Parts: sequence; C-alpha cells; structure tokens
Amino acid sequence: MSESRKKDMKETGQEMLIDTFLNVGSEAGAEVIKQSVASAVGDIMVDTAASLIPGASGAYQSFKRTQHEKNMNRLISELSIRMEEIKRNLELKTQEQKSHFDEQFRLVLDTASDEQQEEKIKYMVNGLVHISEHEQLSDDFILTYYDVLKSMRIVDIGVLKLMYDVKYYFDRSSRDSYTDIMERHGITYEQYEAVRRNLLRLGLFTTKLDLNILGDLETIVKSVKDLNTSIEKLTSGKKINSLPRLKDPQLKSKENFEVSKFGRDFVNFFIEHEQLETSGEN
Repeated sequence: MSESRKKDMKETGQEMLIDTFLNVGSEAGAEVIKQSVASAVGDIMVDTAASLIPGASGAYQSFKRTQHEKNMNRLISELSIRMEEIKRNLELKTQEQKSHFDEQFRLVLDTASDEQQEEKIKYMVNGLVHISEHEQLSDDFILTYYDVLKSMRIVDIGVLKLMYDVKYYFDRSSRDSYTDIMERHGITYEQYEAVRRNLLRLGLFTTKLDLNILGDLETIVKSVKDLNTSIEKLTSGKKINSLPRLKDPQLKSKENFEVSKFGRDFVNFFIEHEQLETSGEN
C-alpha cells in the first residue's frame, strides 16, 4: 500500500474501512494482505496512541505495535474465511446501511486491536458476519455484545459452550465434558465453579432451583418431630431412658446453573458458526 494511500486514510478517514479489508483481500495474496492492511491500520492506531503519551518509550510502542499487528493478522485471516458472506450481505444494503455497518466494523476493529487473547478474534468475526446479515443493528446492541465478549476469557467461552451444548447440542460423541475443559485450560474444579459464577454475573447464565420439594418436606417434618419429642422428654420431669438421635436435615433441592436467554443469543451471535463447522466435519 502506497504512503500516499496511508496518508489519505489517516487524514480523511472517509474511505469505507471494511471495503479496504475486503477489496485488498480479493486483489492480493494472503501475505500482502497481512502486511499492507495491518501496517496501514497499525500506523493510524499506534501513531495516535503515541501522540497521546508524551515521552512514550520505544519499548512500549514496539510492544503495542507487535500486539496490534498480530491481532490484525489474525483478523485478516479470519475475515478472509468469511469474506464472501460479508460481501454478499453488503450488496443487499443501501449506502446508508453500509456506512453504518462500516462504523460498527471500526468498533469491532478497535476491540480486536486491544485483545489480549488472539484466539477470541474468530468470535469477533463471527459476530461481524451476523451484523452484516441484518439491515441495521443499534450501536448499543453491538457495544453490549462486544463489551461482554471483551470481558471474557477463552476458558469462559469454553464453559459457556459446554453448558449450551449439554442442553441444545445432541451429538454427545463430540461434546466436551467439564473435565475436558478443566484439563484443557489447566484449572481446578474450584476455578471451574468460579468461571460459572462469572458467567452468572455477566448474565450469560441463570440459576434454576432443582426442587425435590416432597422429599425435603418429609425430611424437615421428621427433624421437627424428633426435636419436639426430645424437648417434651427433657421438660416432662420423667425419667429419661433415651432421646431420639437428632440429625441435620439433608435437603436434596439444589441450585443449578443453566444458560440464560441472553446466553443463548450470545452463543448464536458469536459461536454458532464454529459449532456448525465442527458438526459438519463429523
């Protein structure tokens, strides 16, 4: 990409950024795509960041540039896989809708640029394809979804997929178990439970009380009856030969996690494509 083209992109910001990615992707080889687009966009973002930090060290700039370029390379790679889908969807949009989509692509680009876990970028691209399928989605909707994704880690996504698959994906032979998740990410059961609590906090999980009401009521009634018998014997003044052995009531009702409505929509928005690919390979 020429220096004048980079300069124009920096100074005007008017060109459709998504067109830059898609058009260059159609006209050049993979390595050229990675080098030209990542470099151009990288110049914009890193130069801007450096200008806001007086005396920023060369080491910091080098670190940020390396991270950014790795993420942009991954983004280009993932976009190249879904490029034709996005192009087809954009052909059906008005110019106003394309412009709005381009603004939302910039939000996705910004999120991808700062991502600490490169593997998450494929989910961002999945979401971008879903955005392109709609005539128009609100910025608040996009920001909410991508903010939640940004706050998650790969292990969070793995546990969310696991819980979703348990209820909605019927091919048990290719489905992970929670022990698979623990082993893959090197976490303990306590850490696995902490991940589930985090997904609950994010609204991706809800809780369902698994009720065994009849059995629990019988247990409670027996415990109260034994307690009353003991009190009566203790207060009757009669000679006490034995008292019923009191036990802590063992209730069977328990709180279970399950994927919330927001969680199901989140999976369909960011992850569903990956599951379809996986099931297609089997």
